[in-house]
Amino acid sequence: MRPTSWRRRLALSAAGAVVAAVVAGVLAVPFLVASDPAPPPVAADSPSPVAAPAPDPERDVREPMRMALPPQEGVYLGVSNFALVTRNGAVGDWARDNGARPRIVNWFQQWLTGERRFRADWARRVSRAGAIPMITWEPWSAPAGERHVAVQPDVALARIAEGDHDAFIRAWARDVAAYRGPVMLRLMHEMNGNWYPWGVHTNGNTPADYVRAWRRIHGIFDRAGADNVSWIWSINNLERIEGEDHAVGAYYPGDRYVDWVSTSGFNWGDAHSWSSWRTADALYRDTYRVLADFGKPIMISEIGTTGVGGDPRAWIRQTFRTLREDYPRLRAVLWYDDIDGGGLDFRLQGQTAGALAQPGTLGRDWLQDPRFRVVG
Repeated sequence: MRPTSWRRRLALSAAGAVVAAVVAGVLAVPFLVASDPAPPPVAADSPSPVAAPAPDPERDVREPMRMALPPQEGVYLGVSNFALVTRNGAVGDWARDNGARPRIVNWFQQWLTGERRFRADWARRVSRAGAIPMITWEPWSAPAGERHVAVQPDVALARIAEGDHDAFIRAWARDVAAYRGPVMLRLMHEMNGNWYPWGVHTNGNTPADYVRAWRRIHGIFDRAGADNVSWIWSINNLERIEGEDHAVGAYYPGDRYVDWVSTSGFNWGDAHSWSSWRTADALYRDTYRVLADFGKPIMISEIGTTGVGGDPRAWIRQTFRTLREDYPRLRAVLWYDDIDGGGLDFRLQGQTAGALAQPGTLGRDWLQDPRFRVVG
């Protein structure tokens, strides 16, 4: 995300809670989820993937520790929407309203502001509804009043790598391990941009510092026994924008430390002086090719479109046709359900709601396509 267009993170603060309440009635669009799919496969003591039992809404999560596996075919279709974790039954309501369920539900948490603890109750709400909880974990103080502050020396990567935040990380690792259900952790995303404290050359960071910090965090989780975590390494899509580094391999922590590789990318349309209406291939093709070289399952962890400068119906139809037909290693896609700091509406009930729900754009015919179903 560019610093000129900071989007709300539903930062788990008082302000974030107000926004979350407003979007609690979000329109759940069918193409984002598979119609009554099997539960996500998980890894247990055996190296073979096994299917999780159907979630019981009244049962606590106490099954043996395991991590989520990518689907052997098809794609997990999910949503980034904090409202789905804030109350019991929200994911179920979302599913019942639309006849389908999300397979991944993402939310954002910062290290220094808002709710700083791992919330096992939030994860359980998602898991009980048959989805995988995913947390985008951000080492910084969220910006006050949408003012983006990337320079935060207290969370420079060198300080993380040298152990200054070990006590906080250990607390998370212990709590995640005690939770025992599968968790996806999207750590220090979009590091190839300069708009976050862990980003390119911000706070004196280097690619080596990023790798050292990632491995230190991963090691703390390993020592805590948190082998229920799937680690998501997520770059900003390679659009040749100011302040972005394209030598992303220098930031890769190594195969042992990464389970998924991921990107985020939006069609900003004509909303900004630096943006234009972009097709799926313009947004994702180069990045997909780079990510494929790592040999890991690929995720688009943030996707969305505005209606400024074009037809969102056409964009959605064309984008998902392209992803279905030409991106065979793609294993997860998450719609970003929020409003950016400049007022652009990416929410499903915003400018795109009609586009996503209308027959002839995506509709339920897309649910029948095996490339966008989860096969257990």
